[in-house]
Amino acid sequence: MLQLTRKTDYAIVALAHLLRQQRDHDRPVSARVIAEAYHLPLPLLMNILKELAQARLVTSTRGATGGYRLAVEPGRVSLLEIVNAMEGPVKLTPCCDGLPILNQGCELSQDCPIQPTIQRVHERMIAFFKTVTLEELLEDVQPPAPGGRPEPSAASA
Repeated sequence: MLQLTRKTDYAIVALAHLLRQQRDHDRPVSARVIAEAYHLPLPLLMNILKELAQARLVTSTRGATGGYRLAVEPGRVSLLEIVNAMEGPVKLTPCCDGLPILNQGCELSQDCPIQPTIQRVHERMIAFFKTVTLEELLEDVQPPAPGGRPEPSAASA
Protein backbone atom coordinates (compact mmCIF):
# COMPACT_ATOMS: atom_id res chain seq x y z
CA MET A 1 0.00 0.00 0.00
CA LEU A 2 1.34 3.38 -0.98
CA GLN A 3 0.80 5.89 1.83
CA LEU A 4 2.45 8.75 3.64
CA THR A 5 4.46 7.65 6.65
CA ARG A 6 3.46 8.56 10.18
CA LYS A 7 6.46 10.90 10.25
CA THR A 8 5.21 12.84 7.23
CA ASP A 9 1.67 12.83 8.57
CA TYR A 10 2.84 14.31 11.89
CA ALA A 11 4.95 16.87 10.03
CA ILE A 12 1.87 18.09 8.15
CA VAL A 13 -0.12 18.22 11.41
CA ALA A 14 2.66 20.29 13.02
CA LEU A 15 2.86 22.62 10.01
CA ALA A 16 -0.92 23.08 10.11
CA HIS A 17 -0.79 23.97 13.80
CA LEU A 18 2.06 26.45 13.24
CA LEU A 19 0.20 28.10 10.38
CA ARG A 20 -2.98 28.46 12.42
CA GLN A 21 -1.05 29.90 15.39
CA GLN A 22 0.77 32.41 13.19
CA ARG A 23 -2.50 33.56 11.67
CA ASP A 24 -4.25 33.83 15.06
CA HIS A 25 -1.50 34.88 17.49
CA ASP A 26 1.73 35.46 15.52
CA ARG A 27 4.01 33.84 18.08
CA PRO A 28 6.22 30.74 18.22
CA VAL A 29 4.74 27.44 19.40
CA SER A 30 6.55 24.84 21.49
CA ALA A 31 6.78 21.21 20.43
CA ARG A 32 5.07 20.29 23.72
CA VAL A 33 2.01 22.40 22.90
CA ILE A 34 1.65 20.74 19.49
CA ALA A 35 2.22 17.25 20.92
CA GLU A 36 -0.40 17.78 23.64
CA ALA A 37 -2.96 19.27 21.24
CA TYR A 38 -2.87 16.19 18.98
CA HIS A 39 -1.67 13.47 21.37
CA LEU A 40 1.57 12.99 19.44
CA PRO A 41 4.68 11.44 21.01
CA LEU A 42 6.84 14.43 22.03
CA PRO A 43 10.28 12.88 21.27
CA LEU A 44 9.19 11.92 17.75
CA LEU A 45 7.61 15.33 17.16
CA MET A 46 10.79 17.07 18.35
CA ASN A 47 12.82 15.08 15.81
CA ILE A 48 10.31 15.92 13.07
CA LEU A 49 10.46 19.63 13.88
CA LYS A 50 14.25 19.46 13.86
CA GLU A 51 14.16 17.91 10.37
CA LEU A 52 11.67 20.54 9.21
CA ALA A 53 14.05 23.22 10.51
CA GLN A 54 16.98 21.60 8.67
CA ALA A 55 14.86 21.70 5.51
CA ARG A 56 14.18 25.39 6.25
CA LEU A 57 10.42 24.86 6.41
CA VAL A 58 10.28 26.05 10.03
CA THR A 59 12.49 28.18 12.25
CA SER A 60 13.17 27.59 15.91
CA THR A 61 13.88 30.01 18.72
CA ARG A 62 15.30 28.92 22.05
CA GLY A 63 14.25 30.25 25.41
CA ALA A 64 11.19 30.71 27.56
CA THR A 65 9.26 32.45 24.79
CA GLY A 66 10.77 30.34 22.04
CA GLY A 67 9.33 27.66 19.87
CA TYR A 68 8.71 26.99 16.20
CA ARG A 69 7.30 29.12 13.40
CA LEU A 70 6.68 28.52 9.73
CA ALA A 71 9.59 29.76 7.66
CA VAL A 72 7.80 29.51 4.33
CA GLU A 73 4.74 30.95 2.70
CA PRO A 74 2.17 28.09 2.78
CA GLY A 75 1.24 28.65 -0.87
CA ARG A 76 4.88 28.30 -1.93
CA VAL A 77 5.82 24.97 -0.32
CA SER A 78 4.74 21.76 -2.01
CA LEU A 79 3.77 18.39 -0.64
CA LEU A 80 6.82 17.05 -2.46
CA GLU A 81 9.11 19.34 -0.43
CA ILE A 82 7.52 18.18 2.82
CA VAL A 83 7.78 14.50 1.89
CA ASN A 84 11.38 14.96 0.73
CA ALA A 85 12.24 16.69 4.01
CA MET A 86 10.80 13.80 6.03
CA GLU A 87 11.59 10.77 3.89
CA GLY A 88 14.17 11.73 1.32
CA PRO A 89 13.50 11.62 -2.42
CA VAL A 90 10.25 9.95 -3.45
CA LYS A 91 10.71 6.72 -5.40
CA LEU A 92 7.74 4.65 -6.48
CA THR A 93 10.09 1.70 -7.10
CA PRO A 94 13.89 1.30 -6.86
CA CYS A 95 14.26 1.88 -10.59
CA CYS A 96 12.53 5.30 -10.40
CA ASP A 97 15.50 7.34 -9.31
CA GLY A 98 16.75 8.40 -12.72
CA LEU A 99 19.87 6.25 -12.50
CA PRO A 100 20.72 3.42 -14.84
CA ILE A 101 18.71 0.33 -14.00
CA LEU A 102 21.75 -1.79 -13.07
CA ASN A 103 22.10 -3.36 -9.62
CA GLN A 104 19.24 -1.60 -7.85
CA GLY A 105 17.96 -4.62 -5.98
CA CYS A 106 15.42 -5.64 -8.57
CA GLU A 107 15.65 -9.14 -9.95
CA LEU A 108 14.24 -8.09 -13.32
CA SER A 109 16.82 -5.36 -13.84
CA GLN A 110 17.07 -4.51 -17.55
CA ASP A 111 14.59 -7.19 -18.62
CA CYS A 112 11.69 -5.54 -16.78
CA PRO A 113 8.64 -5.29 -19.06
CA ILE A 114 6.98 -2.51 -17.04
CA GLN A 115 9.92 -0.28 -16.11
CA PRO A 116 9.12 2.46 -18.67
CA THR A 117 5.46 2.50 -17.59
CA ILE A 118 6.33 2.60 -13.89
CA GLN A 119 8.76 5.43 -14.62
CA ARG A 120 5.94 7.43 -16.28
CA VAL A 121 3.61 6.79 -13.31
CA HIS A 122 6.40 7.90 -10.96
CA GLU A 123 6.95 11.11 -12.96
CA ARG A 124 3.22 11.89 -12.89
CA MET A 125 3.09 11.29 -9.13
CA ILE A 126 6.06 13.63 -8.58
CA ALA A 127 4.48 16.27 -10.83
CA PHE A 128 1.23 16.04 -8.85
CA PHE A 129 3.01 16.26 -5.46
CA LYS A 130 4.71 19.42 -6.75
CA THR A 131 1.33 21.04 -7.48
CA VAL A 132 -0.22 20.41 -4.05
CA THR A 133 0.76 23.21 -1.67
CA LEU A 134 0.79 23.28 2.12
CA GLU A 135 -1.91 25.93 1.94
CA GLU A 136 -4.09 23.58 -0.14
CA LEU A 137 -3.52 20.72 2.31
CA LEU A 138 -4.76 22.92 5.14
CA GLU A 139 -7.83 24.47 3.51
CA ASP A 140 -10.35 22.52 5.59
CA VAL A 141 -8.34 22.13 8.81
CA GLN A 142 -10.07 23.36 11.96
CA PRO A 143 -8.53 24.01 15.39
CA PRO A 144 -8.39 21.09 17.83
CA ALA A 145 -11.55 20.46 19.84
CA PRO A 146 -11.27 20.88 23.61
CA GLY A 147 -10.45 17.14 23.88
CA GLY A 148 -7.47 17.55 21.58
CA ARG A 149 -8.41 16.23 18.12
CA PRO A 150 -9.30 18.68 15.35
CA GLU A 151 -12.95 18.87 14.41
CA PRO A 152 -13.92 18.36 10.76
CA SER A 153 -14.91 21.53 8.94
CA ALA A 154 -18.48 22.09 7.83
CA ALA A 155 -17.31 21.51 4.24
CA SER A 156 -16.03 18.03 5.02
CA ALA A 157 -18.80 16.97 7.42
